Amino acid sequence: MATNNYISTRKPGFKPQKYDLGKIPAYQYKGTLKDEIAAGNITAAQAVDVLEDMLTIREFEEMIVKLRTGAYDACKGYEYRGPTHVSIGQEATAVGCCAAMAYDDQITSTHRGHGDSLAKGCAAIRGMSVEELKARVPECGATRRKELIEAALEKHVYRAIAELFGKEDGYCKGRGGGMHIADFKAGHLGANAIVGGGVPIATGAAMSSRYFQDNKVTCCFAGDGAYANGVVLEALNWAAMGQFTDPAYTDRPFGLPIVYAIINNHYGFTGRVDGEVAGVATVARRAAGFADNNMHAEVVNGMDLLACLDAMRRAADLCRKGQGPVMLEFDTYRNYGHSLGDPRFEYRTKEEEAAWKELDPIATFERQLLDAKVVTPRKIEALKAKVADRNARMAAQAAWSQDPDPADVIRYMYTDTRVETVPESFANAPTVGDLPVIKRTEDSQITYKDAIKEAMIEEMLRDRRVVQWGEDIAEYGGAFKVTKGLIEAFGRERIFNAPISEACICGTAVGAAMTGLRPVVELMYMDFCLMASDQISNQAAKWHYMSGASIEVPLVYRASVGGGKGYGGQHSQTLESVFAHIPGLYVVYPATPYDAKGMLKSAIRDNNPVLFVESQIMYNYKDVVPKEEYLIPLGKADVKRAGDAVSIVTWGPMLYEALKAADQLAADGISAEVVDIRSLVPLDMETILASVRKTGRCVVTSHCVGIGSFTGEIASRIMAEAFDSLDAPVLRVGAKDGIAPQAYSLEDAFLPHDRDIVAAVKTLL
Repeated sequence: MATNNYISTRKPGFKPQKYDLGKIPAYQYKGTLKDEIAAGNITAAQAVDVLEDMLTIREFEEMIVKLRTGAYDACKGYEYRGPTHVSIGQEATAVGCCAAMAYDDQITSTHRGHGDSLAKGCAAIRGMSVEELKARVPECGATRRKELIEAALEKHVYRAIAELFGKEDGYCKGRGGGMHIADFKAGHLGANAIVGGGVPIATGAAMSSRYFQDNKVTCCFAGDGAYANGVVLEALNWAAMGQFTDPAYTDRPFGLPIVYAIINNHYGFTGRVDGEVAGVATVARRAAGFADNNMHAEVVNGMDLLACLDAMRRAADLCRKGQGPVMLEFDTYRNYGHSLGDPRFEYRTKEEEAAWKELDPIATFERQLLDAKVVTPRKIEALKAKVADRNARMAAQAAWSQDPDPADVIRYMYTDTRVETVPESFANAPTVGDLPVIKRTEDSQITYKDAIKEAMIEEMLRDRRVVQWGEDIAEYGGAFKVTKGLIEAFGRERIFNAPISEACICGTAVGAAMTGLRPVVELMYMDFCLMASDQISNQAAKWHYMSGASIEVPLVYRASVGGGKGYGGQHSQTLESVFAHIPGLYVVYPATPYDAKGMLKSAIRDNNPVLFVESQIMYNYKDVVPKEEYLIPLGKADVKRAGDAVSIVTWGPMLYEALKAADQLAADGISAEVVDIRSLVPLDMETILASVRKTGRCVVTSHCVGIGSFTGEIASRIMAEAFDSLDAPVLRVGAKDGIAPQAYSLEDAFLPHDRDIVAAVKTLL
């Protein structure tokens, strides 16, 4: 494998030339159902199946419309309060794409993703073996494939409606609802209420498929409005990276197996892409900006099921050959507004709607079926009646089914699982070169950053699923050389450079973690977490809960804090308090090399998403760190110094200031106990409270600014849970409520020091 290719040999060359961006085909499909049947691309039975699937989506979403007015007779008396983003008119894109995929291929979808979810589930069910069907509907008791499929389709519709209604029987146990519906067993990795939020997740899932070589294709459904979103553009650039396909970078050139399915219904909310909020008439044109081959882009008639089926079939084939990514723009229309509350005639005409309805995909395909003599008008009516009856029965059942227990409101926030043992196929991962040497002193001391590196080496050797990416972390070793030498040892398949795209770095990690990898990604500065806050806070942190524990997201975000090095306001923020406020995310901040190694290993093995914070001023601190295997559990504080007069509770670099303060206080006859919490989430309050109950006094200190600091959370809980043991108020010591300055004199005044802790303690005595 080519891994020693960081040093560029490119020389200047300014020869006059013209870049040919190529042509993007549009509306090329001219086939008919007769043609497709004759060519063996679809059978008559399959043609009826896809009509049924489109009807299933239409009936489901017309139910939503009727529920809002109380006109859905099957649920009389039921008050529906969920989302109303329907995709009526767009059924051909969902069904055509999903029918062209293998049943274990994957999709992500949008807040308007009911149709995508139904289509993927229906297609997956029809592709399952008898044994797989029995496992999906064990209560059915049938043995014949036809009966099993019908039972599975019925259950699929029921669970989709139940999730829409927020019921315990829903796919996500009512925790996600319609805008976050997912069916991971059918390859649906989740609908996403954040516009564009699912695009990097899909890209990460495609990375997993490329890594595992499992022949899966991921289809990422997103609307035209999403393709103005920053993280979406980041994802397109990411997917087309040369290091996936350039033989100079990899010994297995293989493009990401992903299809970006743009559902261009011509409106984001009210704004039109064509002629208003964008400068291109067709979104697919943007593909030329990310790949020299136009990313195999084309524009497809999204009102024609056969055109959609044909385009997706060809796109999936390209992906399986390693020629992805592919961009397909489906030109379609939503018959309703953004939601049912959208007065859409304020921005479009009834004449426009009528013209599009003339091309209704269901009516169009019905005519194709009749022309090909696959069905009779009577059979179509019978099929419509069957679908309507199934939906009505399932809706009635779902409406009055069990609501989630209020006592379980925060159940599934975190998983309590971790990788105790590695499956044999991933254990004892091979290397492609020599491991980097960790230099120890005679008494076995190593630096903080080497402790982190050693933890990553051990975990990458232990488990082949542990992979890393981040800005400049490959040959260069990262901005702070923490990963130096890892690419020579493990190769570019397991550690590689990312573009300067923090949102996509974090978002791809979510998708990769959902689909089998265990990513460890580096954010050069913690400040850059704010660029990726949606993917960290709305995606990584939420999917275990929103899926009703159907999926786990085992990943680690390594983020370094630059405070204390004179980097100024945009490179010096201590932001762990911000992310400790996000339920579903672990936040840990070890201060010593020993703790850093043991806690990073635990974080990598944990099945929760973990924000692992590192201070750059501690990178060269040394401590005794055993070569032998050891773990430090997350959520367990450590008493670094025993005392009985006052408790100093801290984390991160303030540990060292706290220990210096304890020395000064000891000289004055004051015995201070220093508690290093090490982990903000989970928080070990038992150890904190035990210390405070012993000493009766407490100072909580960190590098965080006072406003909104996690020090306040700890202080309030101490006063609430150990008030009777306190002899004085709990005090906090932190940075000034301002912006980190660059000048040394100002930064020194801005950050807290041992002297500040000593002063605070003495006010308590």
